[in-house]
Amino acid sequence: MRTPVVTPPQARDTPDYDGRWKDALDAYVGACLALFWPELHAEVDWSTPPVFRDKELQRLAGARRRGRRHVDKLVDVHLRGGGTAQLFIHIEVQGRVDHAFLSRMYTYHYRLRDRHPGREAIHLGIATRSPAGPPMLTYRLAPLQGRFGHLEFAFPVVHLADWRGRQAELLSLAAHNPFAIVVLADLASSGLAERAPAARLRRKTELTRLLYQHGYGESDVHRLFVFIDGVLTLPPLERLAYTEAIARLEGEYDVAYVTSVERVGIQKGLEKGLVMGREQGRADGVREALAAQLEQRFGALPPDVRARIGDAAPDVLLAWLMRVLEARSLDDVFG
Repeated sequence: MRTPVVTPPQARDTPDYDGRWKDALDAYVGACLALFWPELHAEVDWSTPPVFRDKELQRLAGARRRGRRHVDKLVDVHLRGGGTAQLFIHIEVQGRVDHAFLSRMYTYHYRLRDRHPGREAIHLGIATRSPAGPPMLTYRLAPLQGRFGHLEFAFPVVHLADWRGRQAELLSLAAHNPFAIVVLADLASSGLAERAPAARLRRKTELTRLLYQHGYGESDVHRLFVFIDGVLTLPPLERLAYTEAIARLEGEYDVAYVTSVERVGIQKGLEKGLVMGREQGRADGVREALAAQLEQRFGALPPDVRARIGDAAPDVLLAWLMRVLEARSLDDVFG
């Protein structure tokens, strides 16, 4: 079966949270392969820890690495079978698929072969903001319309958009594969349903709850928390509510994985901004945020509820705001 040849127009990448993805691959490259390319994962001897060749990758990239808008990792792994066979796995994460992405993958391929002629290498792509697409992409060189020869280089690509309709599967896999949580968080960061701050806060808290619900250890909770917090950004009031949600979760599960120092980091600047807002008479902003979140959860508000919101002091408004996320009724908020 012939691999589809993709030659899309040049496009500027959408930022894809480079640092967060880099850290996720450093920690969970095995889980990434198990999720996206399980047959390749089965070929690797994971009893021998993979070695990341970041300096080697820098040499391969050369000047191309300056000003880059993508994440790439080069991993040296041992294969199953009891021998000494090794394999390079190159993974690149970027926003949208464009011609530069295809060209860059081919460049890594031939430079790696030049430097290590006896070693096999596999190149894999993860597109975080492209539409759904084919599982294999091809870079093609065909001077003079290919009348005197042509070259094609094909490699597998996962388009996260293809997983948007498989989130129930990801939620199930999250019980034992931390990379499923990485994908769920990234999908939420770009999802239309999560654009409203209240919906984004709710989704972020749901994903954070999964870490405790599935019994992840402290190091995994910390790493995944950093990813979730980094890609699912929130406005100040919702960030404050998220901080309180973390404290409630850790109380519920009787753990203290997300330290008080980190929670202070999340809150940094929020209290100052809220105090300034109160001093400047901007309690109306808190009222609007509270009313918007209540309507998102429970529908149109009765007149007496609107009256209570209108008359409440800023400290009371903030206390109500903290309760919205886990409230099941208006009484849970105002009771």
